[in-house]
Amino acid sequence: MTATQPDQGTTRLRILPLLTRAVVSLGFIAVGIGIFSWLAMTRPQPPASDPSTTGRLRLLVAEPLELEVGRRFRAFGQARAHDAADVPARVSAPVAKVHPNYREGATVAAGEPLVSLDDSDFQRQLSIADEAIKALDAQLGMLALDETSLRRNLELSDEDARLAKDDLDRVRAAAAQDAAVAREVDRARGAAILAERAVIAARDALEKLPLRRAALVADRARQDSSRELARLSLERSTIVSPMAGVVQFAELDVGEMAAPGVRVARVVDPSRVEIPVLLPASARTSVAIGDRVVLRADRAGAEAVEARIARIAPEDDPATRTMTVFAEGDGSRALAPGSFVEAEVSARAAGPRTVVPRRAVSGGRILTVRDGIVRGVAVIVEFAFSGTPAPTLPDTEWVVLAEPLPAGTLIVLDGSRRIAEGAPVTAVRPGAESTADIGRGSPGNGNPAATNATPDGAARN
Repeated sequence: MTATQPDQGTTRLRILPLLTRAVVSLGFIAVGIGIFSWLAMTRPQPPASDPSTTGRLRLLVAEPLELEVGRRFRAFGQARAHDAADVPARVSAPVAKVHPNYREGATVAAGEPLVSLDDSDFQRQLSIADEAIKALDAQLGMLALDETSLRRNLELSDEDARLAKDDLDRVRAAAAQDAAVAREVDRARGAAILAERAVIAARDALEKLPLRRAALVADRARQDSSRELARLSLERSTIVSPMAGVVQFAELDVGEMAAPGVRVARVVDPSRVEIPVLLPASARTSVAIGDRVVLRADRAGAEAVEARIARIAPEDDPATRTMTVFAEGDGSRALAPGSFVEAEVSARAAGPRTVVPRRAVSGGRILTVRDGIVRGVAVIVEFAFSGTPAPTLPDTEWVVLAEPLPAGTLIVLDGSRRIAEGAPVTAVRPGAESTADIGRGSPGNGNPAATNATPDGAARN
């Protein structure tokens, strides 16, 4: 008995926490069920039509539009200036002066100086080239004088050789008659050889003149090139803006070293922008140069800017299956270069298309009203676009149907309404305020009980 009593007490102590937890859990579940029941009972109930009072359900309807609407494509791109220039240094020299408009945000004109470099080295190179050209001109002048002297020398040498040859002939004739000895013949022959050598030397000197002149002319041309390079370097030591625009970057200060090819400034003309836009490759058959593009910067409250397609890339990107079109438009505060923009490209229309508000289509079907009876029609949406083509409707989102609807069709604007097909309804046009207006808006529906229409087409008792 003594050993059994402690065991029973331990068992009760173990069961008590389990019972407590079970009771608390059941309490929480009961509270949750109570809250859910209270929310379900107090939820708002949408108003429902009472056929005994109105006779028919009232629906807001409108006729579809027949508009020449081209296919719309939405894409994104980044605006860039149509005219922009990175201005590099073209010579190596330290900065001697920066001009007043060489600062970011300043407006500059075409040809306006931005930075002046130290040009003392280029001036010396220009002086050296000028002096070298003067020396070469002097040598060319001396060649003209040498040519006159050498031609005269050649004439005299020819005359001397002729005389020596005649003397040799006379001596040989005398020796043949035993009137002269062999020594006299040899002396005359030596004189003739010397005269012939003089002729050869004079002719050689004269014939080398054109080659010497060509070498001097080539040397002068080389010095002319050196002089031109020195002159260009002297001009390039003043860095000017190649176009009118606004300075985007100004990156040099006085004393810094400018190196050839290194950017000194960037000038941008923001008055004209270009936006490369990626479209599906299938759009190539639809878009053309001159098509309208509506651009909107990717920020809150951005204004729409109109542009036109100016160029189309000839190749598709096989990796992304896209094509690139280039839209051009006027730059403004709403569309600055560098802005990330959303673009809507409007292809040219091939003819009138059936256009309905986007809200009228639900699950590939629209509701139509004919003779006061609701009928469902399956439709295929070809594409959607934004705008306000119907001034009587507040809709800004519209869809274009692949197949036209019959003339005079009335479509229910609220396509999400669950209405049994064949149900009798009262068609209410936007803006209808009286029974007469309702009757005119819904031929074949003369129900006098249908009087007040809500603007959103909701059913009322």
